[in-house]
Amino acid sequence: MRWHRRGLGIASAVVCLFATLSALAPQQPDSVTVVVAAHELASGDRISADDVREIDIPGQFVPASALTSLDEAVGATLTGAQTAGSVLTAASLMGARPGDASADERLVPFRITDAGVAALLHVGDRISVVGSTSDGGPVDLATDVRVAALPASADDDFTTGESGALVVVATDPGTAATLAAAASQMRMSIVLR
Repeated sequence: MRWHRRGLGIASAVVCLFATLSALAPQQPDSVTVVVAAHELASGDRISADDVREIDIPGQFVPASALTSLDEAVGATLTGAQTAGSVLTAASLMGARPGDASADERLVPFRITDAGVAALLHVGDRISVVGSTSDGGPVDLATDVRVAALPASADDDFTTGESGALVVVATDPGTAATLAAAASQMRMSIVLR
């Protein structure tokens, strides 16, 4: 009988010990599924299924407006470059209308050096785009093109830095090709209507 009581006492002590340890153990944080870049992506890239993947991260590290499903990202166009593993947010993608182009339009992203000028723009505005040659001379690149998107950073400010603020315009295919080529070769400015 004494051995029986001893066994029950030991079993009770072990159960109490495990119950106490479980109560004192830190709680695992809730995790959230987010969409991240599977590899480096460039500004203006159209996202394919191979470009993104889903991972779970603790909820406390999830940025505002993070994408939580691959369906939200695949087929969308990036507003800025992404490094491998970057969490994609709504600000990473061009919106639906009016950021989309119609069947006879093309979207062209380019940067202007003065973010203050970009702050004057609104989606739907009509602008002209001017480039400057190496000797400072002006080159008319596009006239009366529609501002399709003004991609913003996660803190809702314009994406700025050495390369300037990003502006996306919708225009005809010929003008789009001219703008795309100029974007990598010259400084670009806008003229407001």
